[in-house]
Amino acid sequence: MPRDLNATLPTDLHADGDRLNTNHLLRATLLIAAALCSRGVDAQSTSADRWPFEAQIGQFAIHSDFNVAANPQFVAQLGSLQADLKKTLQIEIYPEPIHLILFEHQANYQGYMQRYFPTVPFRRALFIKRRGPGMVFAYKSDQMYVDLRHETSHALLNASLPYVPLWLDEGLAEYFESPPTGNARQHTHQATTRRKAFWRQVPTIESLEAVGDLTAMGATEYQEAWSWVHFLLHESDQSRGVLIRFLQELQAHSPPGQLSRRVATELPDWKERYLAHFQR
Repeated sequence: MPRDLNATLPTDLHADGDRLNTNHLLRATLLIAAALCSRGVDAQSTSADRWPFEAQIGQFAIHSDFNVAANPQFVAQLGSLQADLKKTLQIEIYPEPIHLILFEHQANYQGYMQRYFPTVPFRRALFIKRRGPGMVFAYKSDQMYVDLRHETSHALLNASLPYVPLWLDEGLAEYFESPPTGNARQHTHQATTRRKAFWRQVPTIESLEAVGDLTAMGATEYQEAWSWVHFLLHESDQSRGVLIRFLQELQAHSPPGQLSRRVATELPDWKERYLAHFQR
């Protein structure tokens, strides 16, 4: 399911025309959302230090109405995510501040989202980044820690690269939403991908590159994007190099062209190799 959207925000939170100033949004968020959590506190007198729980984990500033540090596994995974991306993708992950605004109850989360994002379809978690610091919103659920790894992966990648193709951005976030010990095989997409490979169904990168809007990313597109990231990172050193060089050139502001063309040139037998990879 899609979990992030570059949403259109109320006009009073915009700056410089249609460019979103997330510094303004962040101040409003820490003020209004804290008021929602405190149930009736006047928003005009509430400040960021009224949050019941705040913490800094690496470059992540956490503002929450419950103690997320009570889960040591979450703290460890969040703290290691930057190193995980850097080691796997071999790009620099810039230490730009990222704010996590977390709610214990879905009702408080929805109350804030309906106030400031009334046109955005419901998401369990939401990443926003235009100008200013990146922000991730989420509420406590069985999937919260998976959602947070997904959204903070988006935040770290978007802080470190000038742009990321939509399908690849989502494929990487799907890949890294599993903790490091689970990246290779322990993902819900694995069974579907293996079943399709059994029937020799291979998605093309061109079809994913043609997806121009997040609303067009459905369950199939997410699964296929994950499968291509997994294939490129794990099939061989050669396939891994194709993806890593593509990302490194993006980071160097050297237009790398379409990844599909690189795959066709450097992995001309990619279809059979894709099938063999997921039929193992």
